[in-house]
Amino acid sequence: MEGYSHFCKDEWVLKALLDNIGDSVYIKDRECRLWRISKKMAGYFAENGITDIYGKTDMDLFGEAFGKKTMVDDQQVMETGQPKLSLIENHVDSTRSENNWTSTTKLPIYNDDGEVIGLLGITREINELKNSEIGFQWLATHDSLTSLANRFMLSDRIEQSIFHARRNKSLFALLFIDLNGFKSVNDKAGHAMGDLYLKKVAQALTKNVRSSDTVARIGGDEFVVLLDGITNIDEPIKVAAKLSEIIKKWVDEEEHSVTAAIGVSTYPADGEEAELLLKVADHAMYKTKYK
Repeated sequence: MEGYSHFCKDEWVLKALLDNIGDSVYIKDRECRLWRISKKMAGYFAENGITDIYGKTDMDLFGEAFGKKTMVDDQQVMETGQPKLSLIENHVDSTRSENNWTSTTKLPIYNDDGEVIGLLGITREINELKNSEIGFQWLATHDSLTSLANRFMLSDRIEQSIFHARRNKSLFALLFIDLNGFKSVNDKAGHAMGDLYLKKVAQALTKNVRSSDTVARIGGDEFVVLLDGITNIDEPIKVAAKLSEIIKKWVDEEEHSVTAAIGVSTYPADGEEAELLLKVADHAMYKTKYK
């Protein structure tokens, strides 16, 4: 491949490193295409029947959902010059049909003129630590009752969507959801039933949006759905109507009568910062709730 002469200095040192290191190490160009990989990483691809690797992106090798996320991280590193350290990721390993947990560090590569020309990534499998370190990481980023993303993870996902939307001049939306009448579930049926109901809401929301979207529980009976990569501003309105109808249909009207008030905000029409977009969606929800 042309344009990679800047990587040829000290080639024997680089080869020794890539042939012997126990981690998956890779070098990418500014287009997020693989240029060099370690023997460990090559073995992984060989096990999965992939031999044509160089020049490919993570979307080519791992699929759109996982590849899109890693490419956003790569672009941020190369455009800002700021490294990303110890990113916890998981991907379904097709050879074992199970999640492969990894910790990844991504560093910008500079040429002699101080320009970022690529990225160095180091990925280490941490499956053995899943029940300890990953457990703590999971608790820090997820709601313990519903297993949805929590407010911390939601904020991170919104920031990623903002970065991607600015770069690609695309749109995304937030749906702020509050359950009307949920207090009666706890009062009449008890908190155990209320918890079960919240879990069912979480499952329904997750089931009825795309896998690339993010569903979060940010408080008692409040949920937020991040609809990434929408095509027009009417799309989130239709999704909100669908989710509202799904929640309403479950309810035993004689006892619980729970419905959903949903407010919508879209990027960039309603704001270009995460906090503002959440506030706009929250305000829109209250207007719906008390109209």
